[in-house]
Amino acid sequence: MDESLPVAREADTIVRLIREHPVVVIAGETGSGKTTQLPKLCLAAGRGIAGMIGCTQPRRIAARAVARRVAEELGVEFGGAVGYQVRFTEQVSERTHIKFMTDGILLAEIQSDRFLSAYDTIIVDEAHERSLNIDFLLGYLKQLLRKRRDLKVIVTSATIDTERFARHFGDAPVVSVEGRSYPVQTRYRPLEGEGEDCGERTVNEAIVAAVDEITREDPHGDVLVFLPGEREIRDAHQALERRKYRQTEVLPLYARLSARDQDRVFNPGPKRRLVLATNVAETSLTVPRIRYVVDPGLARVKRYSPRGKLDRLHIEPISQASADQRKGRCGRVAAGVCYRLYSEADFLSRPRYTDPEILRASLAGVILRMLALGLGRVEDFPFLDPPDPRAVADGWQQLAELGAVDKDRRLTPTGRQMARLPVDPKLARMLIAAAQHGALREMTVITAFLGIQDPRERPADARQAADQAHAEFADPRSEFVGVLKLWDAYRAAHEELTQARLRDWCGKRFLSFLRMREWRELHRQLLLLCTELGWALNAEPAGYGALHRCLIAGLPGQLGHKADKGLYDGPRGRKFQLFPGSALASKPPPWVLSATILDTQKVWGLMNAAIEPDWAIAELPHLLARKHFDPHWSRAQGRVVGFEQISLFGLVLAPKRPVHYGGLYPVEAREIFVREGLVRGEVNTRAAFLPRNLQTLAKAREEEAKLRRAGLVADEDWQAQWYLDRLPAEVNSVVALEKWYRTLPVDKKKSLEWSLAELLPGEGGEAERFPKYLPLGEARLRLHYRFEPGAADDGVTLDVPLHLLNAVDAARLSWLVPGLIEDKAAALIRGLPKVLRRNFVPAPEFARAFREAHPKPSADAIAGELARFLRQATGVEVAASDFDEAALEPHLRMNLRLVTQDGKLLAESRDLDELRQRFGQRAEHAFAARAGERLAAEGLREFPAEPIPESVPGEAGVPAFPALVDTGEAAALRVFADRAKADAEHPRGVRRLLEIALADRIRQARKQLPVSPKTGLLYAAIESTERLRADLVDAALDALLADGLQSIRDRAVFAQRRDDIGKRLFGEAMERLKLAEAILAAVAELRPKLESPLMGWARGNLDDLRAQLDDLVHAGFLRETPAEALAQYPRYLKAMMLRAERAKLDPARDQARMLEIKPFVDALARARAAGALAQPDWQALRWELEELRVSLFAQELGTRGPVSVKRLAKRLEVLAATDGRAWP
Repeated sequence: MDESLPVAREADTIVRLIREHPVVVIAGETGSGKTTQLPKLCLAAGRGIAGMIGCTQPRRIAARAVARRVAEELGVEFGGAVGYQVRFTEQVSERTHIKFMTDGILLAEIQSDRFLSAYDTIIVDEAHERSLNIDFLLGYLKQLLRKRRDLKVIVTSATIDTERFARHFGDAPVVSVEGRSYPVQTRYRPLEGEGEDCGERTVNEAIVAAVDEITREDPHGDVLVFLPGEREIRDAHQALERRKYRQTEVLPLYARLSARDQDRVFNPGPKRRLVLATNVAETSLTVPRIRYVVDPGLARVKRYSPRGKLDRLHIEPISQASADQRKGRCGRVAAGVCYRLYSEADFLSRPRYTDPEILRASLAGVILRMLALGLGRVEDFPFLDPPDPRAVADGWQQLAELGAVDKDRRLTPTGRQMARLPVDPKLARMLIAAAQHGALREMTVITAFLGIQDPRERPADARQAADQAHAEFADPRSEFVGVLKLWDAYRAAHEELTQARLRDWCGKRFLSFLRMREWRELHRQLLLLCTELGWALNAEPAGYGALHRCLIAGLPGQLGHKADKGLYDGPRGRKFQLFPGSALASKPPPWVLSATILDTQKVWGLMNAAIEPDWAIAELPHLLARKHFDPHWSRAQGRVVGFEQISLFGLVLAPKRPVHYGGLYPVEAREIFVREGLVRGEVNTRAAFLPRNLQTLAKAREEEAKLRRAGLVADEDWQAQWYLDRLPAEVNSVVALEKWYRTLPVDKKKSLEWSLAELLPGEGGEAERFPKYLPLGEARLRLHYRFEPGAADDGVTLDVPLHLLNAVDAARLSWLVPGLIEDKAAALIRGLPKVLRRNFVPAPEFARAFREAHPKPSADAIAGELARFLRQATGVEVAASDFDEAALEPHLRMNLRLVTQDGKLLAESRDLDELRQRFGQRAEHAFAARAGERLAAEGLREFPAEPIPESVPGEAGVPAFPALVDTGEAAALRVFADRAKADAEHPRGVRRLLEIALADRIRQARKQLPVSPKTGLLYAAIESTERLRADLVDAALDALLADGLQSIRDRAVFAQRRDDIGKRLFGEAMERLKLAEAILAAVAELRPKLESPLMGWARGNLDDLRAQLDDLVHAGFLRETPAEALAQYPRYLKAMMLRAERAKLDPARDQARMLEIKPFVDALARARAAGALAQPDWQALRWELEELRVSLFAQELGTRGPVSVKRLAKRLEVLAATDGRAWP
């Protein structure tokens, strides 16, 4: 023990407390000796025997230096009894008793040793710094102490809030150790006009005034001046240099300063020094020989904003604790003086302590680490200061955006891989994307660079020279590409030069030798981890697009679109500018990606690259918002089209992409198709009914003109509804219309034609007064009119389907139709008792006034509305019950015809209640039958016990057809009115139940399928290895379930089929795996040959090859491609390989052959857009086209059968005869 150190005076107390308590808190100021002496005191307390004494340090340089010092003091070999481990270096042996390390190293060890069993004592040094690592470690140790009673924990801190550490560990004992040897006087020199309007100039003047005062009293004592940042240091440096103090040098000190300039600070010469430092000199570094401190009380503090999703780097007043830390920098060698450029009242009003990092930083990395370690909810973890719930929510949101967690906040496979990489989650996500896109070689370099401090130096006295040196590696499109250029140059120099010459090489190019070495070491570590994860480096250089897609995957919220005045619009309404020093600042691209968005006084984008928005659309589908608008009929395309706006967190990536609207909104598209296409005749179709209807409509309008009375012809609403009542729900385009129309018998086709009588229903305006339908919810009930007094159906008759009987509104029926409101009102008034009736004479005038006030039915019954109207008109009290509707003439009461679904008359009456009494229950059953409720069963996970009949009697004798239906996670038994629909659904439902019954077999097959690491890595460019196994097993299952499911309608047959499939499944999957391995190997060999050439020649040829490859090999192709076609893939891919090589030699010849196949490629594209590509005829054309490609571009490989352009043209002509989309 060094008895000269203050900690020696408390040695016995500390040893006793270590023996008696699981946790001890040591409060010691800098210089007290606690860091070097505590491990010795632990040895004296008998620790270091059952395990090592682990000593954590916030910084690597401190861990190494302290370990060496303790080894010297103990007289043992460094790396033996005393060792150390930092990020890239480890000197620890089996004989090590004391191990110094960074806190990050200890946290990393938790992943493999949850109980930290290698240690019997943990010393957490410099805990007052409250970094994320320290806070996380303290929380973890608190939990671990409950499980390891043998473990001792010692927390050391400067004299800052030690009681909080003690309370955190259950009121642990605290030992205070004095550190300073000399008193420090505090002098307050507040600024004039202190406040928001106090600018930097005034601060500099105050600094100069303080140094002047110091110089007058002591012209030889060194001075340490604290400033918020580099810019403020430069301004103060100029102000102090102008004073020309004698025998004095002014030296800057900040983290980015070159090693040479830092050495001038730590190796003082004979002159007095004025050291201008950021808060790096507050605790991290000790500047020697300081007698005076000048403290403006400001620091530039980095805070992450969950709301803005960016880091803010603003100047803030420091806390009292930080002010005291700064004060403590003087008085080490003699009595010191601290000048505070603010008042004592201001000092006392400031927060006592600096916010810990966990309250200022993004929590995504913390949450990811906790999930990987299985430490439960971040909200429940015993942090010293619980994080803000908004910051926690933001951390979860970041991880979800990166694909690290699912909707239930569980780690995804991507998240588990991210957790294994010792970099920020965003950087980890970039590496995963790079493994998938074939850009891992480049991305390990870039992520390693982003994971360290920028090694490029810009000394204040040589900025222009530094910028010129760095320009050697600049790239006008991407600073990330510039990083790769720098790496290539450095790697070449590293391989060729000695270490001394390499250091000189770095110096000439203004590169920090140590940070370049750190970059290289982190890159090496990332390469090792990528190898452990089974990722292989790409042999060929990654393309620009692939590289930046990987960056976008990790930076989804950091895109920008160029706006006005040099600003960029970013996601979530953010606006930012390119940093002036960026290589892209002189010529800003339309779209940019920034590695960092930083808010200082302005919001800057740092480390930028030009990108395309399509890359973000392709890489971030899970984060995109799609908005569709402006649906309209396109006669040229024969369908309803609209536009799609794609945005990312509010940033519009694609403002107006054309889309097929019917595929997205079929109901709305059907309405537009009918109204804008059919009704207006804006349709090119072979369906015969439409031109005939248009001819009939023209004749009707001629008749209307002859009568000189407008409004006789049925309007567009009537015409549209007429079509909507007859066309199936799926008909919303010309293609769908013609496909359906071709299947109709002659009489059905004839029923689609209008008659002249239908288009001229009556006199002008009568269609509204005497409508043909009465609306009931979404249904339209038919109305019939007859003028024959005495007949049973005299007046208005309403057809009521049985299943809607209980839904009919009696109040609405009382109004009849608008044309009879006046007549009925007059009759009701005449039927009033005489004492009331005489107040409403003449009745027709009151009835007419009522009709004018109520031209259409309202919600209340007519009697109630009429009573209200008469009261308001005359003041005479009339109630609805005063009217006698039963005494009205029959034609003034609605006649109801109750009909079955097929129109058969069940009953007829003018009394709704009487019909409901007779048929109400039957109507309920009919309604339920239509909804499939009698046989319906939901949530089935095994085959029903009772056999499923092929049909059952439905409503009113109409047969219904039971069928199993696939509902996703289970099956359902439902009833269909349409046999074809039931026949289509039943095999799918049976398949779902078979998949559930075979779930264990399927899972076992997927698990046991011997996919080699090489095959898995090749498939990773398309989807995950798990998806590969699943697709192969699913494809095998598809083959075994290809037919015969329709006939499975009882449990015994189901069980027999289940057992048969279970036996054959694995063998079928193995056959497909062998083929998949050959295909994926061929694809991996082909892809590099399809990269676009630099000069643009043959670009169109290679674009065609890439499109062909994307059509053949895509997510799910092993599952979706027919087995007979998939077997030909090796030949197709070999043909593509030959074509790619030949295209580069003779692009013109390749272009000519490509033009021969273009009509077929275009026809297939139109079929795909129209949703018809799955039809057998189109599928046949598709695979014949692949054979034609082989014939044209690699004839020596042969084809499956005769094939030629002429043959395919004939097939296309046959298709065109029945399908217009085949034509150019």
